[in-house]
Amino acid sequence: MTCAPVKSLLEPYLDEELDAVQRAQVAEHLAACGSCAEMHARLLELRTAIRAHAPYYRAPASLPQRIRFSLRQANRPAAGPWRRIAIAAAILLSASAAWNVALFRWHTSHADLIAQNVLSSHVRSLMGAHLLDVPSSDRHTVKPWFNGKLDFSPNVRDLAAQGFPLIGGRMDYVDDRPVAVLVYQRRQHVVNLFTWPAAASAGKEFSRNGYQAAGWNTGGMAYWAISDIGAAELRQFESLYKQ
Repeated sequence: MTCAPVKSLLEPYLDEELDAVQRAQVAEHLAACGSCAEMHARLLELRTAIRAHAPYYRAPASLPQRIRFSLRQANRPAAGPWRRIAIAAAILLSASAAWNVALFRWHTSHADLIAQNVLSSHVRSLMGAHLLDVPSSDRHTVKPWFNGKLDFSPNVRDLAAQGFPLIGGRMDYVDDRPVAVLVYQRRQHVVNLFTWPAAASAGKEFSRNGYQAAGWNTGGMAYWAISDIGAAELRQFESLYKQ
């Protein structure tokens, strides 16, 4: 089996959706092909990162009991208007609890979901699939490239003198909208800076799977910087960009 069909089968291979013959053929090819093996390793890393950090929320322990109670009450013979009112109230109580859980999930997970999107986009860009749409160290080339592609103009800073040279930019999709990504370099490390218009919110930092990220808001814009450099260096990048 050659590289082209193997690459198209890597995701179903990871998800164990192939038959025994196909799995053996893909495994044999990966053992002999360094390029495909590297792609397989990166896909595995991405899947592991997403599974490890995707937020999960449990309903209140009492919710299943309330629903079962409501169903038992609904299946009993009618015994007057007051029983029907009680059954209706129990069902409404269960529905209200479920709705409150959904609201709690949205309010507590929005920032975490953005952080997860940023992490996933960063890892995908390092896999070689989509790091740069406009490769250039000239901010006067990178900034105009976004004109007409986004409903805002990103602030492109030249930080080469401070040790973070600009290497280009690209478009990505975060928080249910297109965003600009300015790509910087720190020695051999990539720093992705995601930016888009957003209401002011508290800053946020996280460290996951060897990646450091920092989020902040300035002038009605949200910013997320992420890289595998140290936390102190990423804070330095944030401070320099804000100047």
